Amino acid sequence: MRQTLGTVLNTLAVIGLSLCAFRYVVVLWPLLLLNSMQTHVAVAIALSMLVAFLLTRSRVSLVLLVAALGLAGHGVLMKREFAIEATAADKAAGPALRIVSFNMLGDNLTGATAVADMVMASKADVVVILEGEPLFMQLQRLAAVYPYRLGCGEHTPTCDLLMFSKYPMTDIAVGDLSDLRKDRVMSARIALPGGAFRMVAAHLSKPFFDDYHIRELAHLTAFLRNTTEPVVLAGDFNSGTIAPDMQKMVRLLRFRTVPREPATWPVQLVDTGVGVAIDHIFSRPPLVPLSVKRLDRDFGSNHYGLVADFAIRRP
Repeated sequence: MRQTLGTVLNTLAVIGLSLCAFRYVVVLWPLLLLNSMQTHVAVAIALSMLVAFLLTRSRVSLVLLVAALGLAGHGVLMKREFAIEATAADKAAGPALRIVSFNMLGDNLTGATAVADMVMASKADVVVILEGEPLFMQLQRLAAVYPYRLGCGEHTPTCDLLMFSKYPMTDIAVGDLSDLRKDRVMSARIALPGGAFRMVAAHLSKPFFDDYHIRELAHLTAFLRNTTEPVVLAGDFNSGTIAPDMQKMVRLLRFRTVPREPATWPVQLVDTGVGVAIDHIFSRPPLVPLSVKRLDRDFGSNHYGLVADFAIRRP
């Protein structure tokens, strides 16, 4: 019985590790979700191989345990590639910009009032709301705190992706990332007291819709490729930063984020250590993140939102 169970566990481990390792050979869209969860999957396999080794003392289980730990470790190292640490000078300068980004869920009608209250109390300079149709009846209230808006009749007829700002927005662009959904990327230059920057919001399709996720990230990269000013990119990417297509985008655009991004999905698992960071707020120096944290409530969504504070790094 022990040998049979050990053989089953080893076989499943070989399959799981092989699927994880495909990323080092070729990028396959059916595996993008697995790529985002490489560390989670590798740790689970490592634990199962530890059980298999204790049951059978098999060398195969031991080899697979080492391989799983290697994949898990590389997943952690890949996240570190895009991390930036705030220096003592950055911290001393203090926050010059606060961004909130939240996918509130398109049918979350019961949470709309609470979401609007959160937005108005957030002290954010710019707020990005995804799947924001339920906020339609709250727009007048929000305008008292955020007089400038994109979405819901402002530069776009759709009421999905929304951007609210306390400061005027200029050089505005709204576009599609693919033919799957409209108006899923928007951009504006915003002049803060400490200097101007470009704010970009995006909502990527889920990675299991054919190769749309790969193509949409390529379009987003092209959309931002020639931007030389300070940039913040926020939104729901439906993918972790270690997925190959995400890595390519972040690397080409030279974006950075905090060393440990908070998990945002699914809300039922984020506090267990099993959640995944699929919502992101990226920036490019001189905008340096002092912190990126989860909102303290999910407000009825299947995602947690993020709030990020940035310092402006001086030469």
